[in-house]
Amino acid sequence: MLAELPLSDVTYSTELNGIGTLRATIPYTDETAPLDPETASQPGRTAVYVDRDGVIVWGGIIWTRQPNSGASKEIQAAEFLSYYQRRYIKTTLSTDTSLILNSAYVPAGQRLYGDQKYIAWALLTYANAQPGGNPRINVDALTAPAHGISRQLTYFGFERPEVYKSLAELAAADDGFDFGIEVGWTSSANGQAPTRYRRVKAWYPRRGRTADASGLVFVKGGQGASILSYDWPEDGTAAATEVSALGAGTGEAKVNTIVQDTDRLASGWPLLETVTTYDGVIEQAQLNGLANAELTARGQAQVQPVFEVSADTDPAFGSYSVGDEALFIVDPEPLTPAGRSGVLRIVGIETTAARGPERVRLTCAAV
Repeated sequence: MLAELPLSDVTYSTELNGIGTLRATIPYTDETAPLDPETASQPGRTAVYVDRDGVIVWGGIIWTRQPNSGASKEIQAAEFLSYYQRRYIKTTLSTDTSLILNSAYVPAGQRLYGDQKYIAWALLTYANAQPGGNPRINVDALTAPAHGISRQLTYFGFERPEVYKSLAELAAADDGFDFGIEVGWTSSANGQAPTRYRRVKAWYPRRGRTADASGLVFVKGGQGASILSYDWPEDGTAAATEVSALGAGTGEAKVNTIVQDTDRLASGWPLLETVTTYDGVIEQAQLNGLANAELTARGQAQVQPVFEVSADTDPAFGSYSVGDEALFIVDPEPLTPAGRSGVLRIVGIETTAARGPERVRLTCAAV
């Protein structure tokens, strides 16, 4: 612990399988001077946690700091997964022993286990095993039991694949998984005070609860309404009924695949094409899985509503997390004469604590 700084104008977010961010202002006053805010917020070296009523709700790394208006500085941070955006695979790792020199399993050698969960463990363990490369992020939850989904993958060291991107592509493939880094306090035991933890977790086949299991209902209109405002756009520009995925290689030797949403095409949708490139992917099976996942995402891209809700009105902030499904109900109003309702999945949560009650912004996607 370097300091407990009184941050102001705080906004922090979490994203499903993504990297949430934090923005905040540190006052430089006579009261904060003894806390040495310069050392306590050094970019690229220090972590910051958001403790809300005794519960750690966010944790990450400070990456930038700049003077703000008045005697203060603004910091910007990103969740701990952002560390692996600055880490690269420098030695070839593969499930294929014919492509590697040291057939021992990671971290002693270059061999990857075949299950996707164990590959995720190996990628992070490889990064953490480098000198100076262990950010004390626990990866034990990525061990047994396996997901039961086998992958044949190779990461060539000469291509310098980014660790986070490799993990995200692995998770995004067909039959993939959700992942994130959880932060919090350990339980006090045997007279030991609680300490902060940060640990990677993978959810298979998906993170979060169904709407029936969560019981979450957000309502706009009437007494006890929890939705303050909303934006429910409909965008066809991001939709696709065909995805062309390009992998590694050049010319006619380039790994590629084409997948189509045959159901929507048969129902009368036009052919809407998009092309996605995955430079480091050499296995056809992996590319097929990524293309199918991209097609699914493009099918849901038409609707991504955003709701601003009260943090303290039921469902209260803390009772839901990214990955959860919820029922959203909008009562009839001029722009929606018949009202609107639907079950949506929460894929992003942004909380703002600045000048007034906390506000929570929920980004959602079709189920």
